[in-house]
Amino acid sequence: MLQRIRDKISGWFAIAFLSVIAIVFIFGGVYLSDMTSAPYAAKVNGEQIPLDTVRNAWQQQQQRLQQTFRGEIPEPIAKAQQQAVLDQHIRKQLLTERANELGYRVTDSSLTQTITGFEALQVDGKFSRERYAALLRQQGRTEPQFERELRADLAIEQLQSGIASSAFVTPIEMARRHALQSEQREVDYALVPASVFLAAATVSDTEMQAWYDAHKAEYTTPETVDLEFVELKLTDVEQSIAVTEDALATYYEQIKERLTTPERRLGRHILFTTEDGKDDVAVQKTAAEVLAKLQAGGDFAALAKQYSKDPGSAEKGGDLGWATRGMFVGPFEEALFAMSKGELRGPIKTQFGYHILRLEDTDGGQTKSFAEARAELEKDYRRDQAQTQFYDRSQKLADDAFSNLTDLASVAQTASVPLQKASGFTRQGGPPFGGEAKIIAAAFRPEAIEKGENSSLLSIGDDRAVIVRVAKHNPAAQLPLAAVRTQIEIRLKEQAARQAAAKRGAELLARLQGGAEWSAALSEFKLSSNGKRMLGRSETEVPAAVRDAAFKLPRANISTDKPLYQGTPTEAGDFAVLSVSNARTPPLENGTPETTAKIREARQAQGNDEVGAYVAEIERGAKIERNPKAFE
Repeated sequence: MLQRIRDKISGWFAIAFLSVIAIVFIFGGVYLSDMTSAPYAAKVNGEQIPLDTVRNAWQQQQQRLQQTFRGEIPEPIAKAQQQAVLDQHIRKQLLTERANELGYRVTDSSLTQTITGFEALQVDGKFSRERYAALLRQQGRTEPQFERELRADLAIEQLQSGIASSAFVTPIEMARRHALQSEQREVDYALVPASVFLAAATVSDTEMQAWYDAHKAEYTTPETVDLEFVELKLTDVEQSIAVTEDALATYYEQIKERLTTPERRLGRHILFTTEDGKDDVAVQKTAAEVLAKLQAGGDFAALAKQYSKDPGSAEKGGDLGWATRGMFVGPFEEALFAMSKGELRGPIKTQFGYHILRLEDTDGGQTKSFAEARAELEKDYRRDQAQTQFYDRSQKLADDAFSNLTDLASVAQTASVPLQKASGFTRQGGPPFGGEAKIIAAAFRPEAIEKGENSSLLSIGDDRAVIVRVAKHNPAAQLPLAAVRTQIEIRLKEQAARQAAAKRGAELLARLQGGAEWSAALSEFKLSSNGKRMLGRSETEVPAAVRDAAFKLPRANISTDKPLYQGTPTEAGDFAVLSVSNARTPPLENGTPETTAKIREARQAQGNDEVGAYVAEIERGAKIERNPKAFE
């Protein structure tokens, strides 16, 4: 969810800088692709969700999952996550449509304030137009695309916030939630370790054969390809750029404006409007009277609080904060940037009313000398020259690969880049490309596998260009029993050990439920107690299976006089036998910080539930068409 619109800058001014963008990485990859791309991943009430948008989002999620699973993602999880990514984009489209229908709008000033507040666009705590422009170029985005997308998300936030803010929690619901979240149970437990039974576990050849026959699908080699590839990196091109002092001097003159610190002004203002029913003449008269008071030494901040109609700055004594050019409407900005420090001006007329303005301070406007900017110049010069050469060389690489469709070695030789190889590349990806969706798609297309054709030029980010060719295709193959015999034997022995531990634990449980005393029974079974403790539902100091089993027992049956006993296998394969002897819920004390936080969390959770229900309702009434091949 996007951050709420900040109130740092007053709401009265019109924004001259309308073509603003949202930087892609701020939003976790939501805006990675051109929204005009085709074909589509889904249609929502006739509106297309571009295929590239969804695939790029899946690519990022895929990379995170590969780190979690250390390589290949289990197919069921991959398919479920793909569906989740698509559903997320469908719901966003539904909410965008509903926000438009209900008339939610984001003003130009709100849009600009949101972007200037992004930390990723700050340099030394200030909004940087240079960084802003550089990131825009880096992403290859247009201003209207980002402006449209950010407006849509801000409108969605307005809609969701309106729904969530109406949520409330009754005292009864709060008490029930508190009882559920804060309940504690007194638990002791002992573990019957499976490892004790592992040495005695035996597995016959017949059992291994039967297991292998029943689980053959688990014992196959994945389909892979061995790749040849050539790669061009922007960083490598940069290092090859020759730099001379004359070239840098010329470059300095070309970009001198970029080396100038943006001029900033710190001002205060008082806004007079006709909103109280006053006519224009009366408003001007009031403004002139206030200006006279200021010229006579009046307190600007106090007079701003008394007279200003700008809700964003009046309570702050008219303080507008630091501003750069393009943030205010014409007449106001012209005056602000023409004034001297401490100067008063007014009344200044704009479409918002009449302003009295005082300049508090100035900053910026200095241009770095050639010597000061020398290191920066060389870096930027290399980058600019390299980007041009990178594009030209990439296109030449693509043309050569097409002309020599099944011979990538000659392409590499012509381009003076090494022919590299990668073996064992699966449909989930692999080194050195990870889960890069473009590489996977190119490596497993029929023409690549059947004919050994070069791929088209594949852009990875903004600084890598790759062409791949399948040197060898390795179909999935069944592994013989001999190859996996040891693996199966270990698995079956561990399974037998777990079963033996569970059997032994069940015997102990039966003794306890039959009336045996806890300590005596554990001593008889040569087991150790872990000691009584009060457990909450989020306890992490004990095995999760023990905690969950303790809270599954009916609270009404728990007694300090007669403990309840339960048994459960643990995640590690051991068997736990536990004793639950007490249950309590700490009182909910009104007015404490903890209770206030709990109420806030409960309202937030209720609000999230209501937003979810709202989305589900509009989804039921929508016409949604999913592309079944969106991730192929």
